[in-house]
Amino acid sequence: MKYALIAVTENGLNLAEKLQLELQDCDIYVKEGRQNLSKNVILFAKMRDLIAEIFYKYQALIFFTSTGIAVRMIAPYIVHKSKDPAVIVVDEQANFAISLLSGHLGGANELTDKVAKILKAVPVITTATDVNKMIAPDVIARKLQLKTIPFSHIKNVNAAMVAGIKVPYYVDEDWQKADEYVKALQQFNITAKKIKMSKLNLSYTPCVFISPKRHIMTNVLMLSPLRLIAGVGCRKNVDKNLIDKAIIEAKKMANCEALEIKNLTSTVVKEHEVGLLQWANEHEVKTHFFANDIMQKMIEKYNLQKSAFVEKQIGIGNVCEAAILSYNEQAKIILPKTKFEKVTVSLAWE
Repeated sequence: MKYALIAVTENGLNLAEKLQLELQDCDIYVKEGRQNLSKNVILFAKMRDLIAEIFYKYQALIFFTSTGIAVRMIAPYIVHKSKDPAVIVVDEQANFAISLLSGHLGGANELTDKVAKILKAVPVITTATDVNKMIAPDVIARKLQLKTIPFSHIKNVNAAMVAGIKVPYYVDEDWQKADEYVKALQQFNITAKKIKMSKLNLSYTPCVFISPKRHIMTNVLMLSPLRLIAGVGCRKNVDKNLIDKAIIEAKKMANCEALEIKNLTSTVVKEHEVGLLQWANEHEVKTHFFANDIMQKMIEKYNLQKSAFVEKQIGIGNVCEAAILSYNEQAKIILPKTKFEKVTVSLAWE
């Protein structure tokens, strides 16, 4: 998980640095003139401009500010709970750590508990399942790297749980990984039964069904293995093996080595790139190439980081992330644009 820690006071900075020692992959952003220049931080002039730049680049944002400031800063960029990063607020005396956004799918609730323990603060978590000491299916989905289908059924299952209704879990018995997931659910104290999809009891009681199949069924929340979208940029005539090496390393960095890449996206400039096409063909991955004007809209809408070199070469400054969002704007980027030898890769959940 990549974190952005945002501070506006000296004490806020001290707390951010304490947190950075315990958490991995943290960048600290500090308001200009509020800190010792010898400290390893990134300065910003206006927080509004900073959030516009970084909101989609991190999996979690931790504000050392008032809740009001954080709410105003993030409000223009909130899209959907399946896409938004986790957002946490810590007051500058570390009295409270507040889970503000994307508590379940983004992991904000779990991260809030961790932050509170490190800073000796009181965690503030308000989602109904959590305050009732229940583990929600969308939390399980995140931990087991599963997609919720349809997303709207999450609230039905959670509401039933809070109302005291026992929600059964089932695993597709026709799936070769059925036993693996039955065992995985045991860590959450959930006993799941293996069953054929055709034998699901489609009554008024909601249930959770784990399967590689993706169907929408009444009162059934489907959990299915996540699929990856890869956004790839590369030098001309790049060797297929370099692309393979870059993608393998990218998956390791994103902690998703077990997930399959189903779609590869790039610029229309690369639609005849031999190495890219060979890699996609060998791995049975569908390719999607997009025109500059389509990708430019994504660059502007999400304020994607641009490369002057790439812009000079092909006319736009971002390929990887822009291509992913051009293919599926609801995709959640889990690895921002990352450079490898002659290849640049970004990864997202489809």
